[in-house]
Amino acid sequence: MPYTANDGIDLWYEKSGKGPALVFLHGRAGNGASWWRQVAAFSSTHTVITFDQRGFGRSPCDGEAFTFDTLASDVAAVLDAAEVQQAALVSQSMGGISAMRVARTYSQRVTGLVVSSSLAGIVPMDVRRRLAALERANTVTLPDRAFAPGYSEREPALYELYEQILSFNTVFDPAWRARIAGPEQSLGPADFEGYAVPTLFMVGTHDQFFPPNFVHEIAAWVPGATVLEFPDVGHSPYWESPEQFNSSLATWLEQNARW
Repeated sequence: MPYTANDGIDLWYEKSGKGPALVFLHGRAGNGASWWRQVAAFSSTHTVITFDQRGFGRSPCDGEAFTFDTLASDVAAVLDAAEVQQAALVSQSMGGISAMRVARTYSQRVTGLVVSSSLAGIVPMDVRRRLAALERANTVTLPDRAFAPGYSEREPALYELYEQILSFNTVFDPAWRARIAGPEQSLGPADFEGYAVPTLFMVGTHDQFFPPNFVHEIAAWVPGATVLEFPDVGHSPYWESPEQFNSSLATWLEQNARW
């Protein structure tokens, strides 16, 4: 289990497989271990890189070191350490903020971008107000909010495993998210002038954080982006419906990634 360093933080990462490279970026309730079924599915055909983003799992940091600039440069540092020049990025929830920054800052290294269950840091004030209203009305908390209603009863063992992986994040403070997702950090139309990275947004029809109508609205800001909805799943398609997620991802990459 190798480490690399960036901006004073040691980052745990893992590399497996051989072929076109994929980097998976987890959300705030996960870490590199969250992608276990994607690693199993893609490592026979791709070079697969997972890592614990700073502040999570085996890559601890303090709040002052948690910024979107360092989150983006961490990905570049991991690619360098893994001796990978270019990769497609597959992101989940908060990881979409990091991934979009990478796609904009290091576009020459990104062969494609998949943003699952995230607005990718594109949150104008009207969207922010509407999301806040949903937040006030929704009393469901993690980990239940990460899934479609009733998931814990349908899949108790997998629900428990999700809880265990979440428990690895002993350092991360959810309040740190404001450092990368506040109004002053939101991307706008001017940030996508000349943007040419193939981009796919994925969303579950029962997502309790970012419902599909929000994702469609935001994806329209990103040149060439498309949206894929997963029926009957919530905020975690990669976990709730891994076969469909993996199959859809493989098809999109084959058709769109700039390998």
